Amino acid sequence: MALVCIILALLIERSISAMDRLRNFRWFDIYSQAMMRHLPGIDKQGAASIVFLLLPILIPLALLQFALNGLFYDLFSFAFALAILLYSLGSNLNRDIKQYIHAREAGLDNLAQQYASTLTGKPAADQLPLQTTEVMYGVLQQSNVRLFAVLFWFVLLGPVGALFYRLTCYTLHFSPSQTLILAARRLEAVLSWAPVNLLAFSFALAGDYENVSQTWRSKPRQNDLTSCNYHTLINAGLGAIRDYGPGEELLCIRALRGLVIRSLVIWLAVIALLTLIGWMA
Repeated sequence: MALVCIILALLIERSISAMDRLRNFRWFDIYSQAMMRHLPGIDKQGAASIVFLLLPILIPLALLQFALNGLFYDLFSFAFALAILLYSLGSNLNRDIKQYIHAREAGLDNLAQQYASTLTGKPAADQLPLQTTEVMYGVLQQSNVRLFAVLFWFVLLGPVGALFYRLTCYTLHFSPSQTLILAARRLEAVLSWAPVNLLAFSFALAGDYENVSQTWRSKPRQNDLTSCNYHTLINAGLGAIRDYGPGEELLCIRALRGLVIRSLVIWLAVIALLTLIGWMA
């Protein structure tokens, strides 16, 4: 069921441009503020604060997921899983990349800078060489944050896993509490470690395997898990595509877009294989 749910969610995400507007997290802002107001010590629990914040949401969700299993041939369970997965996925990365490329080709520098900021998650540089580098790094990083990490936790834990990852990322970027931000940063790094390394391996399979292997072996050791995840993705992604010279920046971004798409196909093939093995067993 997970495979069908993922494919259907990706098709809906690709077909309906209004999905971003439907992903409204205002309820979570209100909930977080209420928790900090009524339980003022929640943001003073260090690394555990994010767990205390999310558990009251995730436990009822898990119970509902369990209760729906087997009802009406799992139709309710399927609809529930599909809705949560769609909600947990990030913005359409493929669309954002194409919009940035079209803006650059049309000479619309201001619009291109806006799209670059969307891809990088921060204000983008207005100098094109630096902006292009930021976009390349952003595409690789956002491919995990928006898509692959969500799919990984959805396959592993179902809808609860997908929403767990998304709410952790949302807290990291939008929480008013510095303690919660630091706790979410640590948790996000832990949750991203496995999908990041699987994605890096997918980049190798979908691109230049030998070059990625050499880059992986020669990458500097990072003491911080967040930095380790980041450099793993960047090194693997850039190592998987051929070198591009000056003036070929957009070709490089197109190559990264193709790399992400091929990696997604690999993931779907593996999930299909695991599903088939599960049925046979």
